[in-house]
Amino acid sequence: MKQNCEIIYKEIDTNDEYEKIIKKVVSECFLVENLVDTNLYVSITLTTPEEIRKTNKEYRNIDKETDVLSFPMFEKDEIESIVQNPNKSGLDILGDIVISIQAVQNQAKEYGHSFKRELSYMVVHGFYHLMGYDHMQEEDKKIMREKEEIVLQRLGIERKEENDIKNKNFLDAWKNAINGIIYATTTQGNIKKQLIIAVLVVIISLFFELSKAEFLIFMFTIILIIFAEMVNTAIETVVDLYTDLYHPKAKIAKDVAAGGVVITTINAIIVAYFLFFDKISNIGLQFIQNIANSPVHLAFTAIIIVIIGILSLIAMATTNKHKLLNKRFMPSGFSALAFAANTIIWLVTDNIVVLTLSLVLAISVAVSRLESKVHKLSEVIFSSCVGIIIVLVIYGLAKIALILP
Repeated sequence: MKQNCEIIYKEIDTNDEYEKIIKKVVSECFLVENLVDTNLYVSITLTTPEEIRKTNKEYRNIDKETDVLSFPMFEKDEIESIVQNPNKSGLDILGDIVISIQAVQNQAKEYGHSFKRELSYMVVHGFYHLMGYDHMQEEDKKIMREKEEIVLQRLGIERKEENDIKNKNFLDAWKNAINGIIYATTTQGNIKKQLIIAVLVVIISLFFELSKAEFLIFMFTIILIIFAEMVNTAIETVVDLYTDLYHPKAKIAKDVAAGGVVITTINAIIVAYFLFFDKISNIGLQFIQNIANSPVHLAFTAIIIVIIGILSLIAMATTNKHKLLNKRFMPSGFSALAFAANTIIWLVTDNIVVLTLSLVLAISVAVSRLESKVHKLSEVIFSSCVGIIIVLVIYGLAKIALILP
């Protein structure tokens, strides 16, 4: 039986599962496009994000990672001629497809479907680029998508319909919003840096006697910068989805989004100047003692740091670099916040009724995560400990510094 594809591994180990999926998909593509009787074959290279980035830079002058690259060897009319006269051509390569296995894994998880489904789609997508189809123009995109759907349906692989990506209810909307936050903190270096800076400036703000209005302006400024970064990420993702080639309008969209981030940063500098300039001149022990007069500020700061800390852990858990977190200790934000709040209450009140009720509520939240099977016992315990430890460290530092009475 004629082999219609050659599979090459570059910087990754061979895998029988990958080969089984790819060969089945390529065979179906050849059958649909009447290439079975030709002497054509496809070369498919499976590699790492780093290697596909090098290939993208070398052959397309685009210095960025991508999921799949296609390098056709024929024009569309030449392929049609080969199909009509299959016996007149010798053994020849239809083209090369390069696939990042890491991108397949990440996108399968991001889109909520199986690795097999995502890999199959990438092979089909790359194949039709080799056949001369493209998606730069809306009309061409529609034709290419229809071709892809035919092959995927014949393989029993259905892509999500447009309605499937819409929120079905309020809870779905919240869940998807949280997924968006996790994605942004997991993949975007600038947002990670902004969160670290946010933690630092919030801690620094403890040493200044800010009024409620000043603190509100201060927090709004921080949130505005992170919001602008997330909008910038969303716009860049949509632009990259539409085209991965240089286009003046694509550049304008990305530049304007980046400009929005710059404006919010300038705004933050202005706000910081008016809030802290006069206070900085009086730096001394009195700033260290200001928190004693604002326990609400300290509690709010502790909760903010717990939120950022748990988001950071979730971001770490979703990468392959921290497999232990991913498999056994995927953080539960609800559990961490519940026990962080409970710890704050235990530190600031002596009322036994309030103490008992807060503990019961925290345990109830943790149990609900177990009963809903969203998290395992080890994950809930780990997250609860994280919330408790962060609060104890913050209040402990305050106590050591003679901040608390």
